[in-house]
Amino acid sequence: MKAVGIAGTSTMGAGIAITFARSGWDVLLYDVSKEIVTRSLEVISTEFQREAEKGRIKPEDAQASIARIHPRTELSDFSEVHLVIEAVTENLSVKKDVFAELDKICALNVPLTSNTSSLSIGAIANGCSGRNRIAGLHFFNPAHKMKLVEVIRTDFLSEEVLLELSQIVRQIGKTPIVARDTPGFVVNRCARHFYLEPLRFLSDRIGSIEEIDYAFESANFPMGPFRLLDLVGIDLNFLVSKSIYEQFFHEPRFRPVILQQKMVESGLLGRKTGAGFYNYSEKVPHAVVKLERRDAFISETLREMAHKISERLDVKNPLNGSQQLILARTISTIVNEAYFMLEEGVASEEDIDLAMKLGTNYPKGPLQFSESIGKYLIAEFLQIMRRAYGDAYRPSPLLSY
Repeated sequence: MKAVGIAGTSTMGAGIAITFARSGWDVLLYDVSKEIVTRSLEVISTEFQREAEKGRIKPEDAQASIARIHPRTELSDFSEVHLVIEAVTENLSVKKDVFAELDKICALNVPLTSNTSSLSIGAIANGCSGRNRIAGLHFFNPAHKMKLVEVIRTDFLSEEVLLELSQIVRQIGKTPIVARDTPGFVVNRCARHFYLEPLRFLSDRIGSIEEIDYAFESANFPMGPFRLLDLVGIDLNFLVSKSIYEQFFHEPRFRPVILQQKMVESGLLGRKTGAGFYNYSEKVPHAVVKLERRDAFISETLREMAHKISERLDVKNPLNGSQQLILARTISTIVNEAYFMLEEGVASEEDIDLAMKLGTNYPKGPLQFSESIGKYLIAEFLQIMRRAYGDAYRPSPLLSY
């Protein structure tokens, strides 16, 4: 029987524990106090019971899975595990301290991994002696339901450990993709534009929240950007956006939007506070943020190109010119980021498309969107956007070749 040590009992830590326990692993679940671990175990037990009631797991299997999870308040108990996954708070200093301790405790053949969504694995591993066994295992929320796991490799990671981690991910019923250790990895880096472009569009008062969300839902995205921001937490999304922007040395493509900061400062964080971009105190949520629309100058060329791009998408409802423009801007910047990642060798075409479909439920991967629309049309559209709005729309050289 293999054992995994999970450091951190957050929502992600609990979800990862559920995943391993129902796959037959013993789970050592660690946090700093017995009370914190006990609360997490209660949440995990409730989730297993819910799954059993819905018929997704047999009651006896649910009980056996719960019995495999063992509370721990000392990291030294991880000395006998076969794999470690760190899921503590998204703070580099805290993570480095945890890894420095694990590096001394765990055998040299035990992979040490982090579930960080945006911090550098290399930075977390700095100071550890066995950097060849340190990697990222980035699960997606809810970890026990989402199929994707990003396996993050540093320049020091051994091929043996990379292969072992990919095999473990498959064994627990997930789909691995391999990505280099770069800011945001694949999904969080590419998906920045799904939030940033609509936020810019709203800030510029070219379209309303409902209008923008409707455009994306009409284009077969499972949820519009503002509904999704409210679901994941506007503060968490803003934190990741700032982290990626800073790690890219203020690259204009990733510049956060002031409106989002104002939302966080006002305590409008989304569903968890009862209001974000939408108010959830009523049966049918309605938009909270209402900015008076202005007649922004948009060149006829941009409008025509946005119309061409939207025509090549599988849009199920008629859209106005503003809605076509926001779709064209957002999908073009997502595709552009995928080409930048290809240029940098972050991941393969297949893994980028797979990651974005499994990790975000997009109707197509970025490279598949590129095939449907035509990469030269996207490159030309971005060049015109760049001349009008600056280097945030600088196209990847690979888009033009």
